[in-house]
Amino acid sequence: MSPSVCHVVGVDIGKETIAVRLVATNPNVEPVGAAQTCSNDAAGYRQMLRWLGEQNDPEVETATTAVVMEATGVYWEACALFVHEQEFLVRVVNPAQTHAFAKTTLQRGKTDTQDADMIARFGATVPTRRWTPPYALSKELKQIMRQREDYVAMRVQEKNRLHALQHQARPSAQLMRMARNHIHFLQQQIDLLERTFKEQASESPSWQQSLSALRTLPGFGFIVAGTLLTETDGLEAFLTAKQLIAYAGLAPAPYESGSSVKRRTHISKVGNQRLRRIAYLAAVSSIRTDSVFREFYTRLRKRGKPPKVALVAVARKLLTVAFAVVRSQTPFDPTYVPKRA
Repeated sequence: MSPSVCHVVGVDIGKETIAVRLVATNPNVEPVGAAQTCSNDAAGYRQMLRWLGEQNDPEVETATTAVVMEATGVYWEACALFVHEQEFLVRVVNPAQTHAFAKTTLQRGKTDTQDADMIARFGATVPTRRWTPPYALSKELKQIMRQREDYVAMRVQEKNRLHALQHQARPSAQLMRMARNHIHFLQQQIDLLERTFKEQASESPSWQQSLSALRTLPGFGFIVAGTLLTETDGLEAFLTAKQLIAYAGLAPAPYESGSSVKRRTHISKVGNQRLRRIAYLAAVSSIRTDSVFREFYTRLRKRGKPPKVALVAVARKLLTVAFAVVRSQTPFDPTYVPKRA
């Protein structure tokens, strides 16, 4: 935690309520007052601010107070945006981090106030990045792409249901008709979402240019490019391609201990599942093209790498190149050779 932060507010988010705990960071992590419970809405957030204003340890100031909460579902978003607009330092953390921290402190029992206390102590102990809300367009496009993904999954389920009906001894004509109508409806919604995505993305020159640049990569169609950008807020949150690969859960994770334990290296899978899946699918598509990625895959296979290991390596390389083309806003050049220092 930065020395400039004097107080940390731990917020345990629930669907209807939030539990809040305030701790001071100097010189030790000490609780201030009693934990509070507020409603998870604008009135509750204003109640939290009034309560913070009543604390004198010394006075709680927005510029030196960090508000920490877990990224649980979607219930945290309104609270995070509210306190951000009040100019607090907002930290939104992965629940896996706080759960691991709770184990290190041997936390016994689990209540909302206990969790708020644990989150506050985590925020005062572990350095975390400041959260800033995504651009309105980025948020809108992400919702559209995720809704499309849900409809595609529903369409697959309905097609499987129709297939099962058709192969029964006495299939119900009415049920098959209903299934076909549902599939047709879902397809209409998918088409509408794709058109809406393209129309809204075209309103932003930077998004349009990033999509165009990504689609020059082998294996990158509209869905892959759109998912990559929406799941990463246009790659704005990453400074390097390695950070992007780690966020996708594709970074190598060695398993070694001393001289006797040395297991096969695997990918971490700690990251965004949608991004990891779409990168893998792009890798599968890219090796079916006459491209440098197919050559890379072939070299790895000749060196004895299993097919999945080689595909993961291709996925990492694709993300590295994707990061470069988006940052440079230029199309992919398969003949490009990096300059040596």
